[in-house]
Amino acid sequence: MDLQSIRIPACVPVGVLATITMDVAMVAAGRLGESAPTSDRYGPDVIGRWVTDSVRGRWRHGNITREPARRGELALGLLTHYVTGIVLTQVYLLPPRRGTGRRRFLGATAFGIATAVAPFFVLFPSIAYGLFGHRSSDAARVIPITLIGHTAFGVGIGLTEPCFTVRRPRP
Repeated sequence: MDLQSIRIPACVPVGVLATITMDVAMVAAGRLGESAPTSDRYGPDVIGRWVTDSVRGRWRHGNITREPARRGELALGLLTHYVTGIVLTQVYLLPPRRGTGRRRFLGATAFGIATAVAPFFVLFPSIAYGLFGHRSSDAARVIPITLIGHTAFGVGIGLTEPCFTVRRPRP
């Protein structure tokens, strides 16, 4: 088997690049100044800690940031973050295209914003931040940073998807 015969699904490079776009946007927002929406209480280490505990059957936490670090939590959190980006990108790419057969940039951006449902309704309540992160000590910044990140994720899909998908002529 030669390397040219290996076919990587478009969701992999598009998902990775969109997730990188998300990460860059979140870091950039955090560096704009003290008033920028940023939080050091919600990072890949926290995601890795949550995943580690979830695999062991513990789905809910008091204050996850006060709990001891788990071995490999940062690596697991990063892996989970990027695999989630790839899977969500595949969800976006799966439905058949209509009309011209081209996906729209605004549609990808809207999809990215919609993916904020996952942290707002699953992750945040599970790590004791409540719905939309309203119980977090950074509650005023959790919603904006999540929306900035997920909007950037959608923008990343919109910008990179045309580079990695094959356009098929309409019948």
